[in-house]
Amino acid sequence: MPASKAQQKAVNKYMAANYDRINVTMPKGKKDTIQAAAEAQGQSVNAFINAAINGHMAPGTGQEATGAPIEDRGISLSPSTLKAAQAAAQAAGEGVSEFIGRAVETQAQRDTIARKMKRRQS
Repeated sequence: MPASKAQQKAVNKYMAANYDRINVTMPKGKKDTIQAAAEAQGQSVNAFINAAINGHMAPGTGQEATGAPIEDRGISLSPSTLKAAQAAAQAAGEGVSEFIGRAVETQAQRDTIARKMKRRQS
């Protein structure tokens, strides 16, 4: 059932009072790429773009962050490390969070093996 004109007017009034709008222009085809990436992460395009922007901003400053938080896990990466992780994740066909999570898990396994080997040598 379509929304009534009164409902549409109320929603538009609420949106105008509580949200800013930004129009973004990008090359043809980029929109489809963004939509696919958002869908792959189970997000709307709006949520996906907001998360990307928030990941590159220092909280409350409006300036670029020195590190970008990864899924609120307290992990912060330098911009160069984040770019390398993004490239590696893309090459692996997975999201950055999944790639970093896998990398951390792999390193933890390596550390465990190294500690066991060190104990055996002692």
